[in-house]
Amino acid sequence: MDDVVERIDSRDTQLLDALRQLLGQNDLLVGDADRRFFSTDLSWRPGETAMCVVRPRSLEQLAACVARAAEAGCPIVPRGGGMSYTGGYVPARDRSILVDMRGMDEIVEINADDMYVLVQAGCTWKKLHEALAPLGLSTPYWGPLSGAYATVGGALSQNSLFHGSGVGGTAAESVLGLKVVLADGSVVTTGSWAHRHSNPFWRHFGPDITGIFTADNGAMGVKAVAALRLVPAPRHTGFLSYRFGTLDAMLSAQVRIARLGIASECYGFDPYYNAGFEKQGITFEEGLSLVGKIARKGGLKGLKQAARVALGGKRILRDVPYSLHMTLDGLTEGVAAEHTDLAAEICAEEGGTEMANTIPTVFRNAPFGSVRTVLLGSEGEIWIPVHGYFPLSRAVDAARATEAFLAERAPLMEQWGIKTSYLTCFSGPEFVIEPSFYWHDELGPFRLSLIEPEFADKWKDIPPNEARRAVALQLRDELRDLFDRLGGLHLQIAKYYPYEPMMEDPGLARLAGRIKAAIDPDNIMNPGCLGL
Repeated sequence: MDDVVERIDSRDTQLLDALRQLLGQNDLLVGDADRRFFSTDLSWRPGETAMCVVRPRSLEQLAACVARAAEAGCPIVPRGGGMSYTGGYVPARDRSILVDMRGMDEIVEINADDMYVLVQAGCTWKKLHEALAPLGLSTPYWGPLSGAYATVGGALSQNSLFHGSGVGGTAAESVLGLKVVLADGSVVTTGSWAHRHSNPFWRHFGPDITGIFTADNGAMGVKAVAALRLVPAPRHTGFLSYRFGTLDAMLSAQVRIARLGIASECYGFDPYYNAGFEKQGITFEEGLSLVGKIARKGGLKGLKQAARVALGGKRILRDVPYSLHMTLDGLTEGVAAEHTDLAAEICAEEGGTEMANTIPTVFRNAPFGSVRTVLLGSEGEIWIPVHGYFPLSRAVDAARATEAFLAERAPLMEQWGIKTSYLTCFSGPEFVIEPSFYWHDELGPFRLSLIEPEFADKWKDIPPNEARRAVALQLRDELRDLFDRLGGLHLQIAKYYPYEPMMEDPGLARLAGRIKAAIDPDNIMNPGCLGL
């Protein structure tokens, strides 16, 4: 360790000593391998390597670390579960201090009377979901597919969506209030939580200060504790899967269902994703566990569902052009059945053919399974998505433009061994399209750490291919820019999506900059995020 400290500028040795005193030896990481590991996300975006990694275990420790960093003029970069693919926590400056928030993972309070939960920002969505489920409670949005790793703070910073988003919206829409550590180490509390005699039951106590600290990727402050709205967990669920022959037919059904607000999740797959689904490896133990979970959860009905899943297997999407999958919840069996019937009628009217509902059943009963099938292609390829966030009226045009873009560049991708797929879904009355690029390239320590040992061992020696990577990343940039021209917005803006250039009114960008300057005058909070 002494050798590592010697390689750091001597002006920072005093800072490192102070951080070590605050945290203890084990929660200050200064080794080269640790610093590189934690400074890498899924984006291949170049950046600096953090000077050190701190792992606070309490709000007090976090605030003290930030205060020490501010005194030394060191940038602070918060990191959750590491699932960013937009440079969210890749340091933009050297001498940065990267804050690993996973040491703050406690569920502080579950208040079923006033319907909120207090949770530290480093808690994973899986842990939160499993704590609330036995009480019959949930948050409106309850996590991304990577929720076994993704943290509450990370999702609020990047404003992610998936589980529950069809009805509950994005992650930020579930927030009632926050405790945030500002750039000088002070702590601010937002919403009704700030009222001296109240609790965090309401977000809009005066101006929406809470909103400043959501979807900011840590550019405004470090989220320490979140107050999230609670809703009753659904007691009954319907599952549907439909096959469509054309993209327009699938999207027409999907948009109509979105406007009704009846599906908690509704997502569509393109032909490439459908073809690759069968190749995704699943361990024997995972298969047995999943079928058993479905059977135990639903009694006789669950046994029937488990049997259908087992019979459907992974061949369910073979030779399917486009597929749409839905989860439809209700507090009563009648409501869930009515929602399911409405969605089925719409799909039939748009020319869909019902198929076994294996996929939504699996996703709901194993919501936070292996991230390998989310983060990598079926043969160990690198996966990097790009997305556009559109009003429902532009869904068809955005998807058609995506298909035209990919078709035009098909020869180039064939030449370089690059494959693509895309997912469509909605968050309330908003449409999301997320194309992904896949190519064989070096996985690196971070990706390998997230997947099962047998797959990590199988794919750890895939060599780097910088030329192929450059082509894939260029295609991704071009598609991002196409979405911008079509009026598409973005969720996890971070350091990848252009924020200020997309604005028609430059006054809004100036206002955002003034807010940033007021609470972070030295620009040490994740500099570079949002272009601020």
